[in-house]
Amino acid sequence: MFHELNIVTKEIEINAPPSRVFAAWTEPDHIERWFTDKVTGWPGVGSTLSFRFKNFGFSVDYTLAEMRPDTKVVYKTRLPGVGTQVLTIKLARRAPKTIVTLSESGPENHKSDPLESGVDSGWQMALSVMKNYVENHFGKNRETFFAMLPAQFDFPTLRHLFTTEEGWNKWLLLQSPPPEKAGDYYSVKFDTGATASGKVLALTHHEISMAWDEIDGYWEIKSFPTGGDNKGLCMRGGTYSGDKHKTEDIEAQIKATMVQLFAALSAS
Repeated sequence: MFHELNIVTKEIEINAPPSRVFAAWTEPDHIERWFTDKVTGWPGVGSTLSFRFKNFGFSVDYTLAEMRPDTKVVYKTRLPGVGTQVLTIKLARRAPKTIVTLSESGPENHKSDPLESGVDSGWQMALSVMKNYVENHFGKNRETFFAMLPAQFDFPTLRHLFTTEEGWNKWLLLQSPPPEKAGDYYSVKFDTGATASGKVLALTHHEISMAWDEIDGYWEIKSFPTGGDNKGLCMRGGTYSGDKHKTEDIEAQIKATMVQLFAALSAS
């Protein structure tokens, strides 16, 4: 039995055929290039795929409950002490695009507001990264970077820091109009003099994902509850440029930028 509060549905249009999108959701090599750090297992009905999230220190074992080529994928997992979670991905062709509809159903005995828990925003962000991969970097390996700090803040305060000129300039130098929606162009300069620019991939209730053209990749500003009044403040992303850009250098820059964002958030 699923509680209606725990059903999240998101939709996105992909400029690619269903076969490519289907591969991005079912083949371990492709899943690792946009979603999780490591996937083990064989993608067949009834089999288990283990999704490893290295930086968060956990794995999720998904049973592939249903798979219709280029049309539908259903993953199920058992959450200890909570119940069964079901993830359904449906693909529909609307030439030249593919419409992806994702639904996550949570068990009735684990009720939470999808906006406040971050589930709604999290899937919108994930779909935007998947779209960027399928449309622009399909088949290329991804090198990732990551930074995270614990903090206490409210989501509107954080959102102000990446949706207004005043907010951006408290921690980076904004070189474009502040983005208001997905598809808007943005450009910011880091303290090192390096630039990040491109299209906004997603702008949600409290998170943002952005293409980072200078590194042939993307980056995200994420936040989520961690218990009580505490939240996690996170920056992460990836580059598809091979050896052209060193992820160690990018991560060092991101970690320094995270400290600046944390300081701006603390002062707000």
